[in-house]
Amino acid sequence: KYCISHCPKELDIPFLLELYNEHVFTGGGFIAPMALMSIPESKQPDACIQCRSCEEVCPQKIKISNALSNFADLVK
Repeated sequence: KYCISHCPKELDIPFLLELYNEHVFTGGGFIAPMALMSIPESKQPDACIQCRSCEEVCPQKIKISNALSNFADLVK
């Protein structure tokens, strides 16, 4: 969870990536969209401002900003 403390929007990036992976793996199931309904708009994947601060500290070198943008597009 290195990324959360570096996110200016304080997004729960690990949780959002978990939901994104689940959504992609299941081919667009209903679990991720339902889970996102319980999260405030200010903490949704599209709240990412693409600053990439989280990516600088990600030990897995995940392109988090791209993943969150893709996720936001998938669940619109």
